[in-house]
Amino acid sequence: MKYMKYLATLAMAAFTFASCETDVEHVKLAEESDFVAPVLSEQGDIVVNGDNISVESVTFTCSAADFGQSVAITYQLYFEKDGVETLAAESNYPAITMEKSDLNGKIVNNLGVAANEVAVINAYVIAYAGGSDLKTQKSNMISFSVQTFKAAMRKYHLCGVFNGWDAGNAVEIWENKGGSNIYEALVELPEDAANTPGYSGFKVLPNRAWDGGEMGYGNFSTLGADFTSSSDGNLMLPAGIWKITIDLNNMAIDAKQFSQVDVMGSFNGWSDPMVMTYDAAANVWKTTSTIDAGTEFKFRLNNSWDINYGGGTETSEIYPAGFNLVQGAGNILTPSAGIIYLHANCTPWVVSYQAE
Repeated sequence: MKYMKYLATLAMAAFTFASCETDVEHVKLAEESDFVAPVLSEQGDIVVNGDNISVESVTFTCSAADFGQSVAITYQLYFEKDGVETLAAESNYPAITMEKSDLNGKIVNNLGVAANEVAVINAYVIAYAGGSDLKTQKSNMISFSVQTFKAAMRKYHLCGVFNGWDAGNAVEIWENKGGSNIYEALVELPEDAANTPGYSGFKVLPNRAWDGGEMGYGNFSTLGADFTSSSDGNLMLPAGIWKITIDLNNMAIDAKQFSQVDVMGSFNGWSDPMVMTYDAAANVWKTTSTIDAGTEFKFRLNNSWDINYGGGTETSEIYPAGFNLVQGAGNILTPSAGIIYLHANCTPWVVSYQAE
């Protein structure tokens, strides 16, 4: 009987704890009509230029939202212009700070405002009350003037099995647009047969050093379906050719696989593609033999014309010795006999030559 008493007491305690836990998880908010929306404060004119884009920030402040209970609240700041909106930044506090480089990138790349232009931007905040029954409140809208700036392209780095985990020689991966904070590269990842058969591991580095800033599997909130992890927390993909996209605005990483990279041209009667090889040390794709001067050619993916790149004429910002490629554009004329290089660690891709 004594044991039965103890068991009953424990059962009652467990029931009481479970009831309390349920109450905590399902905090009852006030009636929606009693919610208090945040009020976004006016923002002065903002000037972005070469002197301040990397060293200054801007803070947007609002009054605290009230949902009738003490709950976690997330504040998201949105920018709008001519009917186009973009999520600019978020915070757990009613003060949202953005680096000028990120603010400039959102306005130029997401809202379509030209660089080195003055534009009027609208802004508002949405407050989200945490929990399973998500509630929101939208602030007033304000307007402010921004002097935009043509931001320089920034770069991150990839380091992994493909380059012997040598951080000092980690390969560069450039933004797809200046200030976008989105980085893209086409790389070939070899199998790490000794440690992870069938797969290849890598990490993302802000600098060419193992200085604690490197990012692996656990650093990204959203990962493409093909990613998995290793015991060391590396990002893992099946061995092969991958276009990797890293969105540091949303801490997301995705990858799309391709079967081959090749050139097709008049040098072989447009009938037999020359498969390109990936030079991991230089982070460049190159032809396996010399192409004659005056040859016309195009780059292709997957041994198909469905994805092909041709004749851009604009000089590359990242690789000035080459010019930008355009998907679906016309044939490219080789200026001199030599090896053709494809720089696919930037957007747009770039073609260059090494003459014999």
